[in-house]
Amino acid sequence: MQHETSYGRLLLCCVYIVAATLVGCGREGPERVIVGGTVTYHGEPLPSGRITFLPTKGTKAPLSGAEIIDGKYTVDGKGGVPVGTHKVKITAQRVDPKFAERGDSLPSNYQDVGGPPMQQYIPEKYNARSELEITIPPGAGEITESFDLLD
Repeated sequence: MQHETSYGRLLLCCVYIVAATLVGCGREGPERVIVGGTVTYHGEPLPSGRITFLPTKGTKAPLSGAEIIDGKYTVDGKGGVPVGTHKVKITAQRVDPKFAERGDSLPSNYQDVGGPPMQQYIPEKYNARSELEITIPPGAGEITESFDLLD
């Protein structure tokens, strides 16, 4: 009889452990929202680039971002952009115009990186010194946010 009671307690303990483990298996971290939209530069879709959402003071969350392709982006990795306020940084590179006509020959003071030197051509006010900001509210569904960049 005592053996059956010990077995019952062990079984009940295992059930509690499994239940506690399953409850803790949800997505960890802050609440997130999928954010997508378009990015244009001088009214034209940005051919390729990157958009990054960096948490600002008061928002304790990891950064998030996505590639921009043909002017469109969707941040949905790990569930999207964390709830809170974020600085938005947008970058895009193209062949440095100083080297576009040179072909394969580079000056001796440039390291060959397997292609022509690239230039970050989006103004700093959209990346290194970004003035863009977005607030993601709790409980929001998908958010559409578009950016029209100018010089």
